[in-house]
Amino acid sequence: MKICGTLAILSAFLLGGCASSSVMQLDSNTVQITTSAAPVCGSQGAQQVAQKRAAYETLKRGFDRYMIVGAQAKSNVGVVGYTPITANTNSNGTLSAYGNTATYNGTANTSITGGQPIIGGTFDQALGVRMFRAGDPQGANAVDARMSDRKSTRLNSSHHAHLV
Repeated sequence: MKICGTLAILSAFLLGGCASSSVMQLDSNTVQITTSAAPVCGSQGAQQVAQKRAAYETLKRGFDRYMIVGAQAKSNVGVVGYTPITANTNSNGTLSAYGNTATYNGTANTSITGGQPIIGGTFDQALGVRMFRAGDPQGANAVDARMSDRKSTRLNSSHHAHLV
């Protein structure tokens, strides 16, 4: 049990800073869920959080099942800059001068660091979600929100997904 608890806490920490969602009510049983995920989470992270949010919103609003009726995804992830480049030269040797002539005997080493890309942006997912009550024939093929919600996530008040 301790291993499961530790894994749950670690997973919550990793996914908690990964994605955020917002919800807009479109009509009495339809919402739009918009999720943005950090580059490290990938597009799959945005999709998973959006779907878990669909299950959460379905149950929160008193419905039992949901169906994705529209979806859009986009990515604006890319290189937004580079780390600074620095060069450091160290030398060891002897400098001899006679008149207007100078001679250096020794070694010099230059190391160059930096220039790595900085990745920024988000993976975005928008879902249109129609919600149904148990027994509604229009929701016969819809996803059971309780089963989907139990699989691994719950949402806290800041709308970040956490694994449990």
